[in-house]
Amino acid sequence: MLKNALRSAGRDALTYFPVRFLPALTSLITVPVFTRFIDPADYGFFYLVSAATSLTTTLATGWISPSVIRYYWPCEKEGKQDGFTATTLWLALASVGSAAIVVGLAVLALAPRLDPSLTRLVPAALGAFLASSLVTTLQQVQRAANRAKPYARVANTVTALVTVVSVCLVWRVGAGSLGILLGTLTGNALVLPVVISRMHRDGSLSPGSVDRGLVSEYASYGLPIMLANISSWALVLSDRYILGALRDAAEVGLYSVTYSLGEKIMQLVVTPLVLTMGPVMVQTWEKQGQKLAQQVQTQFTRYYLMVTLPLLLGMQAVAQEFMAVFTGPDYRSAYHVLGIVAAGSLCYGLTQIAGTGVALHKKSSIIMTNTMLAAGFQIGANLLLVPRFGYAAAAWNTLASYLLLLGVTWIRSRPYMAWHLPWTDIARIAGASGIMWVVLALAFREATGSVWMLLGQVGVGIAVYGTLVFAVGVVRRDERQAVWEFLRRAVRR
Repeated sequence: MLKNALRSAGRDALTYFPVRFLPALTSLITVPVFTRFIDPADYGFFYLVSAATSLTTTLATGWISPSVIRYYWPCEKEGKQDGFTATTLWLALASVGSAAIVVGLAVLALAPRLDPSLTRLVPAALGAFLASSLVTTLQQVQRAANRAKPYARVANTVTALVTVVSVCLVWRVGAGSLGILLGTLTGNALVLPVVISRMHRDGSLSPGSVDRGLVSEYASYGLPIMLANISSWALVLSDRYILGALRDAAEVGLYSVTYSLGEKIMQLVVTPLVLTMGPVMVQTWEKQGQKLAQQVQTQFTRYYLMVTLPLLLGMQAVAQEFMAVFTGPDYRSAYHVLGIVAAGSLCYGLTQIAGTGVALHKKSSIIMTNTMLAAGFQIGANLLLVPRFGYAAAAWNTLASYLLLLGVTWIRSRPYMAWHLPWTDIARIAGASGIMWVVLALAFREATGSVWMLLGQVGVGIAVYGTLVFAVGVVRRDERQAVWEFLRRAVRR
């Protein structure tokens, strides 16, 4: 049963992989364009507006999305699919629409006090918020049902549309950061009708089918998670506002571009596993019980560290060359925080794995208080250190906050489902990753920032690490067979 669950998870993770690969790839296309046509101050205002939009999305849908994941299978088992789909759709529409109206009125009232460069971005940001938050929330139905392929197709289509429109507006039209927001609005709005039609295949979309009891269950389970997500927002984005208030918009732009690159490269690996883990763990726990779910959790930990730890060390080894290739000259001085940001993303993914037990037992209040503690620590540390040390302090404080969150989550999840770490495998993975880092550091000491040099570093890193993980037994025999079988099928296709 464990192997079957992991095979199913592996197939879904591979299907979800392009969902993160395309955004990471497009970042490597768009960032060189954007950082050459958008000055750091304009980029800083864009990130401040985007951070506010992200908070609004969390408030509007942060309690709906996790509830969709948690209640899909219980509703399917009880034959309540009509109530499930109708409730999800109309809750999302009501919540997102109300949030857009409130924010729009607030901005109108505060407009005289805001920088004009900021307020000119707000209408497009609200439109992007409406379209993207609806697409993302309603897409959770496909994810909850473990329908990885339709989920991935929609997500990849949105990424492609947003990228093409944004690049055209920034590069060809000269719209600045406004072009990115208009691209986000256009791409999501074009796909939204498709997402709604796919929901209709699961059940009724009529307002009369809304299940009031399910609304109550969504609220009781999801609202504490929403509060946790607000704290997560503070962990990820509040430092932009502190930098903007205590330093300047240009420094916000420098930090945010580097943060975005580091985070997206790590999320390339983190997100497919996290997207797969939630539904698989719920389904395993509901159908086979906690013991098997616990074993799946341990294996997810192995796979997660097997791919993220070498990626982190590799990124740290090539940080300066990476920034020289993929950003404009005004942004390259921030290379030293790239690895720090990536380490924070790694810790965030581990926290998602560690907290599986409390999520399965519906102890969402624990998730909330853990995240609030870490967010409070980060805000306090930023207020203390950012005025003196700037965005470098913000990066280190974010990493420290994620480490705190990971430790607290691990401890508080034990009474519900202990997280068993595969220490022997972790030691081997760390050793192989460390050797790879040493090889890159020694072999490319005189490296200059060129695309070909960077590709050479990546190739050497993959070759060294890949050889070592097979040599020291990190990859087990049945896993090697599965890898070769997958490669043979890929070649035949």
